[in-house]
Amino acid sequence: MILRAALVLLACLGLAAQDGPYVQWDAARPGRARVFTTDGTTVTERDRKAPFLLALPGLSAEPLRLTGKPYPPDGDTFPAPPKITAVSDIHGNFNGLLTLLKAHGVVDEKLHWIYGKGHLVIAGDVVDRGLQVTEALWFIHALEGEARRHGGRVHLLIGNHEQMLLSGDWRYTQALYTAPPQRMPSLAERFGMDSEFGRWLRSKPAILKLGPFLFCHGGISPALAARGASISATNQVLRSHLADRPREASGAAAFLLGLEGPLWYRGLLPDEKNEATDAEVNAILARYRVKALVVGHTTESEVESLHGGKVFAIDAGLKKGKGQLWIWEGGWAYRGLMDGRRVPLK
Repeated sequence: MILRAALVLLACLGLAAQDGPYVQWDAARPGRARVFTTDGTTVTERDRKAPFLLALPGLSAEPLRLTGKPYPPDGDTFPAPPKITAVSDIHGNFNGLLTLLKAHGVVDEKLHWIYGKGHLVIAGDVVDRGLQVTEALWFIHALEGEARRHGGRVHLLIGNHEQMLLSGDWRYTQALYTAPPQRMPSLAERFGMDSEFGRWLRSKPAILKLGPFLFCHGGISPALAARGASISATNQVLRSHLADRPREASGAAAFLLGLEGPLWYRGLLPDEKNEATDAEVNAILARYRVKALVVGHTTESEVESLHGGKVFAIDAGLKKGKGQLWIWEGGWAYRGLMDGRRVPLK
C-alpha cells in the first residue's frame, strides 16, 4: 500500500514511474512506428520500421513481432477445448495474475505457454485502478501468439473498463497513465486508432462461446437474449462503438453499452438489483445453446457456482490483491487458488 501511494503521488507531481513501451503507428508513414518509454523523468523515443521485434523483458518469454497491419476481429465461437482457465478483473494487478497462472500450469517461470491445447480466457477489465496495466496488456498480447503456436488460445474480452478507457472516461485510471511526462503521447493517443494497444483492443469480442460455456464480462441479461441478435452481430456492434460515450450512443449501441448490455449487467448474481430468476437463466442458456454462463464484473469473496451450476462468477478480487481462477477440466469445474490448489465447485 505504501508503494502504491508513493507511485500515485509521484505521478500527480509529474514524476511518473517507469512506463511503456507504447507503440504509435504513423498514419502519414505506413509501416513506421514510434516506440515510447519513460523511466519516470526521461522519455525515450525510437523510430521503427515494420515488421520488427519488440523486446518485452519480464513481460514475455519471447519478443513480440509487430507488423503494423490492422487486426481482424477475433473469433468468438469455438468448439470445447480440452481444458479452460478463466480469470476476470485484473485491474492492473499483473503480479497477481502471474502468480495464479504459474501456480496452475498455464505459464512457466520464464512466462512460456505450457498449457498445451487449453484455452485461457481473460474476461475483461485488465485496465484501470491498478499500476501495472501496461505490463498486463503486453503480457496478454504476447502470450496470444505463443499459445496459438502450441495449439492453445488466449481470449481477451472487452470489459466495461476497456470501453471506458477507449471512450475517454478515465475516472478510475491512475495518474501514472493520465499525467505522463512531457513528450510522452497522451493517454488518448496511446489507446487511439493509430496505437498498437488501440488497434489490438478494438479487435476483441465482448461475448465468447467455448463449447458449452458462454463468457462475457458483465453478463447476458434477459433483455439482451430477447433481442435475438447473434453473438457475432452483438460483438460487431460493440466493436464499432467502443469509443462512444454510452449517453451519446443510440439504437443497438446504446442498449449494448448500457446497464443491461454484456459489459455492465450484474443480474446473474444474487442480491443484485433486478436479479435474474432461474427460469430466465434457463431461457438465456437455451437461446445461446450453452450449459453455463461465466461472468466477472461483480466482485465476490471467491469464485462461485450459482443457479445450480448454470452461472459461474469469477471476479474473486484480484484488484484487491486476492484473486482466483475458474478452471474447467475433465468435465468438472474448479476454483483455482493462489497456492496452486484446486477446489471442486458444486
